[in-house]
Amino acid sequence: MSEYKYTYRFSEQTVDTRYYKVESNTKLTRCEMQDLAWSVEQIDGESFRCNEGRATFEGTEVGDDAQYQMEEGAENLLNEDDYDWS
Repeated sequence: MSEYKYTYRFSEQTVDTRYYKVESNTKLTRCEMQDLAWSVEQIDGESFRCNEGRATFEGTEVGDDAQYQMEEGAENLLNEDDYDWS
């Protein structure tokens, strides 16, 4: 049993964009290209090499348009218009 009377849970969802560069001396299928790209650690400038070529992680653009959804406890939230802020 929790020591608190109310529990609130919510989820936050954003869209991040990750950038990869894949280089190869042979044509690759989409699957091969993705496998090579996803083998590199997601650290800016990090590279991974293998027989098929090289993949470089070029960075992440973090999404700034977060969407929120209440998962639990919405019925127990105070209406901010009725709250005494003093």
